[in-house]
Amino acid sequence: MSLIVADSTHVVFVIVSQAEPYHASVASRLKEDIQKQIVELEGRLPTVYLTHTDFPVPGAWTVTPLLRPLLARLPPPARWVVFLEAHTAVRCRELLAVLGAADVQKDTQWLGYPLSDEEPSIVHHFAFYDELEEEGGFVYPLLASGVAMRAGLLQRLHDQISSGERQLEADFSIDPAFELAQLVYGSAEDPGPLLTADLRFCVVAAEHCATYPRPHDICGRPVPESSILFAVKTWSGFHGTRARVVKKTWGRHVTHLTFYSDQADASLPSIDVGVPNTKRGHCAKTVAILKHAVAQAQQMKNIDWIFLADDDTISGVQRLTEVLSCYRGGDDVTLLGERYGYGYGKKLSVGKGYDYITGGGGTVFSVGAARALAQCACQAPDAPDDMTLGACAARRRVPVTHTPLMHQARPQDYPREVLGRERPISFHRHSSPEPMRVYATWFQHDDRRMKDSMRTEL
Repeated sequence: MSLIVADSTHVVFVIVSQAEPYHASVASRLKEDIQKQIVELEGRLPTVYLTHTDFPVPGAWTVTPLLRPLLARLPPPARWVVFLEAHTAVRCRELLAVLGAADVQKDTQWLGYPLSDEEPSIVHHFAFYDELEEEGGFVYPLLASGVAMRAGLLQRLHDQISSGERQLEADFSIDPAFELAQLVYGSAEDPGPLLTADLRFCVVAAEHCATYPRPHDICGRPVPESSILFAVKTWSGFHGTRARVVKKTWGRHVTHLTFYSDQADASLPSIDVGVPNTKRGHCAKTVAILKHAVAQAQQMKNIDWIFLADDDTISGVQRLTEVLSCYRGGDDVTLLGERYGYGYGKKLSVGKGYDYITGGGGTVFSVGAARALAQCACQAPDAPDDMTLGACAARRRVPVTHTPLMHQARPQDYPREVLGRERPISFHRHSSPEPMRVYATWFQHDDRRMKDSMRTEL
């Protein structure tokens, strides 16, 4: 029988952190809090790693690139690794008790709060495991609540990836929790351990919780809505449909709204960026939009941010202004949105792959970041715009900062536990439910309140 985890020497904490100043400060505060709790409990400092300083490898947020450097630095007594996000709250006494109980259960290889898909989802590559239906379906952890994994499981996963037994099904990293669960499970022919559900890894704070996600901060007064240039990418075929929806919803609440298209249209109005429409990719068009937007921003007073959206992006203006209070705009270089990755997970070679902001949920550029990326070159006019900008950002050392509040897909494409704990900034795609209802459900109240507040102040 394994020894019961009696103290923190058997546990390593890994905070999946980002180098951007706000996120780095949140992660550092979590590290300090864990250290303080363990010192009070045991009189010693625990092992707590911040990925952006201790393991600054590309794609660390997907976990797979962390395996080799992390395993090399595990202190010998450690039997559990607990992965946390910067906004995860941890109650160390309760967490050590959870791991102590799990340690004597040999079948328990990893544990966390269980998420599952009711139907195949685009954000999970439409992967669905029918063979697990009798076992309750395929489950994956809510990383914002933390996930604990045996060190032996991580070593085995490392060895399987090295030998080619395990690899990601796709070249793209979208949801690291789901993709990690895919790697661990493998297939029905060679299954690995499924996640053990433990509801002490909580979605909301409660007395019994060992961990739970904290809401994202507001770091002061919201930035002025008028400090944001809202740039909408459209084309002439959508001027009377998608573009009109923008104007009827969130576009009503912004001061600086510009539609960039393949044709000038006084009724929107839209600007012809001089690039013919393509069916996919839109790289040349997006780079042209950035050039136009930067030139516009330089002619206007007090523009610190450029928010680039698709014409089927559904966004909340008030929530965006609140979140941007935590970041550095203007000439500082900030690139913010929902992060995807390309090229991680197939092999364990460090330095391969890159991050990019997926454009459907919107991309936030400080003016400095937009100026830098407006110089990017496209391999072809219809090359993927978001991936091209991501690869260019990596070459130019423009950091990509992730926020889970912006969404490439529709509300129904995410588990309710994910959406229910935060106020989102955006969703993407017009479908059922139709976009007016999505906007009314998620954003309309706050945007109206913002307008009322502005009138009161005036």
